[in-house]
Amino acid sequence: MTGPTISRRTRRWIGGGLLGGLLLGGAAAGYAYAIEPRRLHVARFRLAVPGLPPVLDGLRLAHLTDFHVGMAGTRRSTLRRAVAAALADRPDLVALTGDFTDDGRWRRGATLFADLAAAAPTFTVLGNHDHRASAAATARIVRGLSDQGVRVLANEHLSVPVRGGAGEILVVGVDDPHLGFNDLPDALAGAADRPSVPAILLGHVPDIVEEAPPRRFALTLAGHTHGGQIRLSPLKRFTWLELPMIAGDLDSKYPRGSHLVNGNPLYVSNGLGVSGVPFRFLVPPQIALFEMTGEVDKEKDGEDVGRYVMAV
Repeated sequence: MTGPTISRRTRRWIGGGLLGGLLLGGAAAGYAYAIEPRRLHVARFRLAVPGLPPVLDGLRLAHLTDFHVGMAGTRRSTLRRAVAAALADRPDLVALTGDFTDDGRWRRGATLFADLAAAAPTFTVLGNHDHRASAAATARIVRGLSDQGVRVLANEHLSVPVRGGAGEILVVGVDDPHLGFNDLPDALAGAADRPSVPAILLGHVPDIVEEAPPRRFALTLAGHTHGGQIRLSPLKRFTWLELPMIAGDLDSKYPRGSHLVNGNPLYVSNGLGVSGVPFRFLVPPQIALFEMTGEVDKEKDGEDVGRYVMAV
């Protein structure tokens, strides 16, 4: 007795479907490798800070993160364009949030930030990849950044004069939370809680926001997740569709975009480079530009991040 036979037409349909799937997959892989890593996205926001002193109205902040110099698929041209785009916005303050190199070793290609530091006070924290090689290699990364004028914050804070000294911003930076180097209480030690001085928290991993005192920060900036890097879901949260990136240890409760956690606005950037695999799909490289205002979006309630972080 023989089983049911498959007709010639059905075999053609199956073969055509398989071939179409292979062609579609190949096209998607080519796009994810050759095109999307070059599609720099400049995200612009108004950042509402209740009680913002008038002298700080319109203050501009640029955020760049996850450069991964040395990783196959990271485009140096994209990194240079990102710096140029940040400079073109004439920021008053620049925030960087780590992963300057992919293998933890300082490289010539990471010499990108001198122009930013010359244009505005520029601060950074380190990411997990910056600790990847050795303590000595990490120290060389810190020196390389410092030589360009970038101030590296390791569980510390600084009061930064802006607008010619007419105003100030408190910048708080924690060392990499992914590897447990963070100490936010130590970073805040001695920092007076003055509501008239906006405070910005820098941490490579977004989940650091959960350690922040309620309503302490005007904005927390982070990266690390790459927005998923290979995105197969329209949702803001990670799903099983992004399992490859979650398996790559980039999982977070706050994978991309803006969030409000205990009254603290958080923005998680897609970052600029790639890691693990040399692809980006539906998560283009990104910088984020913020302009401060004292006016919240009154149509949104106090538990909606859109009340404070408004896309423009």
